[in-house]
Amino acid sequence: CSRDIAVLHCNKSTALYYLRKWREAVFSAYQSLHWDPEYVKAYYRAGHSLIMLSDSCEAISMFHKGLVLLKTSVDRNQVADFIVGIFLSVNDLRVFPPTFPPAYDYIFSARFDALVWQAVIERLAQKGKWRSCLLLFSEKKGLPTNLRVNQLSLKNLFETSELYGHGEKMQEVAELVKWLISIGAKVETIGAYLLHAVIRLCIK
Repeated sequence: CSRDIAVLHCNKSTALYYLRKWREAVFSAYQSLHWDPEYVKAYYRAGHSLIMLSDSCEAISMFHKGLVLLKTSVDRNQVADFIVGIFLSVNDLRVFPPTFPPAYDYIFSARFDALVWQAVIERLAQKGKWRSCLLLFSEKKGLPTNLRVNQLSLKNLFETSELYGHGEKMQEVAELVKWLISIGAKVETIGAYLLHAVIRLCIK
């Protein structure tokens, strides 16, 4: 009975989220968790609604709690979604909130497999969240050695201005590109005219 009520509140939260009523969506997600503190989807919905409210600190906390509950889950996509949520919460921040370091440490101590990390990196790249990819690049020694990202496209990285203005150096971007290619990203995804793409990137 408690799970059924939790599901109803979480469904309400989802509907409110897509109506752009994020404060109400958070409240409904919290109500869901009141009825069933182990209902993982409610943590996910609360996290994304909190991102929209610019409450990164609490958003990370929600994703972290949900991820802990998912530790033994065989659903790699769901696990990846929660890790992506943590990185989305901080992608545009210059200073990380206090909830980030414990969540970050947990992500790497949990020893998620290569398929989880493949989904994480490819989803972050698809969303153009390259600063988060740079964070992962800095921890590459903690990632599985058999990690591959065959479905990742580099085109957006060479066209976006998302990385610039946050203090990243061109050398960091170059190292990120080399790393992504080394784990399976195709050079051809940059575009038909590689030199032009590089020149445009350097101009930015």
